[in-house]
Amino acid sequence: MLIVVSQFCLVAFTYYCSFLLRLDFSLDMANRRLLLQTLPLVLALKLPLFCLFGLMRGWWCYVGMSDLLDISKAAVLSSSLVFAFVEFVFKFSGYPRSVIPIDLLLTVLVIGGARFAVRAYTERVQHYGTGKNILVIGADRAGSEIMRQLKHHPELNYNPVGFVDDDVSKNGIKIHGFSVLGTTERLSDLIARYRVECVLIAIPAAKGKHIEQIITKCRQSKVEFKILPPFGEIIEQASISKVRKLQVEDLLNRDPVRVDLEQIESKLKSKVLLITGAGGSIGSELARQVAAFGPGKLILFDRSENELYRLETELAAKFPNLDYVPLVGDILDVASLRDVFASYRPHSVFHAAAYKHVPMMEKNCFQAVTNNVFGTYNVSLLSKQFHVEDFVFISSDKAVNPTNIMGVTKRIAELIILGLQHNHTRFIAVRFGNVLGSNGSVLPLFEQQIASGGPVTVTDPAAMRYFMTVTEAVQLVLQASTMGRGGEIFVLDMGEPIKIVDLAENVIRLSRLEAGKDIKIVFTGLRPGEKLFEELRLEGEGMKPTVHEKIWVVLGERIDFEQVRVWLEELSTQVESKNIHGLITKLRRIVPEYWPSGEINSLREIDRFDRAAIYKSERTALASAVDDVA
Repeated sequence: MLIVVSQFCLVAFTYYCSFLLRLDFSLDMANRRLLLQTLPLVLALKLPLFCLFGLMRGWWCYVGMSDLLDISKAAVLSSSLVFAFVEFVFKFSGYPRSVIPIDLLLTVLVIGGARFAVRAYTERVQHYGTGKNILVIGADRAGSEIMRQLKHHPELNYNPVGFVDDDVSKNGIKIHGFSVLGTTERLSDLIARYRVECVLIAIPAAKGKHIEQIITKCRQSKVEFKILPPFGEIIEQASISKVRKLQVEDLLNRDPVRVDLEQIESKLKSKVLLITGAGGSIGSELARQVAAFGPGKLILFDRSENELYRLETELAAKFPNLDYVPLVGDILDVASLRDVFASYRPHSVFHAAAYKHVPMMEKNCFQAVTNNVFGTYNVSLLSKQFHVEDFVFISSDKAVNPTNIMGVTKRIAELIILGLQHNHTRFIAVRFGNVLGSNGSVLPLFEQQIASGGPVTVTDPAAMRYFMTVTEAVQLVLQASTMGRGGEIFVLDMGEPIKIVDLAENVIRLSRLEAGKDIKIVFTGLRPGEKLFEELRLEGEGMKPTVHEKIWVVLGERIDFEQVRVWLEELSTQVESKNIHGLITKLRRIVPEYWPSGEINSLREIDRFDRAAIYKSERTALASAVDDVA
């Protein structure tokens, strides 16, 4: 009833105002009589039409462009009917016809304006209540969308006060009713002036250094800060639900990853895909991302039932229509692998199964060779035999000038797939560095050490590593898989290397603690097999750019398949005999740039001494037996 009464009054008011405007605010007796005679007709025609267009009900605080369009339609139709009745039905003498178009415009302005005024007032009351004052950094599309959602969700208890943007041309402009107040250089002053309690960083394309400068000012002002993830993580439209606490990954000085989603989808959609090591960090992220592209069937192969069960549970919740098959198995079990290939006939294989922990593999070199070398050979040979279209091998930067068993086994695995090139199967390798947050990475260790009160352990103050997030690593792996013609090693652009000690300090700061004061950093020395810095290409290995700015390609050397078989037979002999000296010697012959670590060399010397002692003992025993016979 309130809406009906208000519409009645507003329609009468606009009709009266249209007469005033037409007659220059001078109503004589004749025109007053016309106004009073035609007003009931106007009300009788307009109000039913407003009701027909749904304008007599609804919440004005949620009015939008669709409502304005309905008001315009109702106004045009009702004005046309009024003109027809006045001119042709009742034929009012002396009626000023221009009143009708003036009334049309006023109806749209007044009826629509009243609704938007109610919405503006409601939003102002809602957002200037008891919630936290929030400042949005970034006045681009993402920031604009976040501000719009903050306005429409008062239950979040945030009072937006405005934007901050480093583009000075935006200074002073208004977006959704909120002004751009200045640049990040004035952030501390703006926080104090507007009593800001939370800063929201809505710049998905921002680099780590820029974000670090922002959070430094936030800490100085002692305010809370949150961030919208990079575009590569949100993919869809920016949403307030995507906002999360700042993570150490956000501080990497890297440009956001952009991939050709259509190209990847055309490669994966409706295909049968096999992922080995599906329960691991890379394998599970591969499963999550390829599931979004609608594969025909997804085969998840891993020997860890616990990790496979966790992945299965997650995929079932996120992708209820996904056809996936979790299989517990080992890449060393050739019979089991053959059954998988024969039963499902995969179009593409992503081989992520491997031992990756560097110091542990130094102590378990035979297991590393068996799994990383022979396991890769098993999967790749079956891919060739069953005419798989694409075989993608997940390699590592530790394969370049390796100083550890893990690295040299990865390099030999690269050589194996280069020797298995086949007309029906494209074999490629994708080489990249450390993945933040993966199993065995330093990040979970740092977080655990901080949670227990420290100290945080770093191997060496000069130690540097390439880092990327697991999400962007897998995105680039999928992009590289669409480029391969066979025989290439793709190298991902890892950005600039980061000092491990700087990473540790960032993790401590994100925990709202101070390095050296609240949490100590202790240097423990390089672990067995570790280098101060990693490399991404061998000397003489010519890297060339691809169509994607973050993916480079190395044309792999030609390896004869028979040579691969000889290597594997010789390695198998050393592994079966548990001959460390012979194994390391053979590894160095296959990969001349391999430089064994001090620990493996000491084990090698012990092995040589033990074998010499055994040989001497056997000869002494044999000589004694011969004497006894004599």
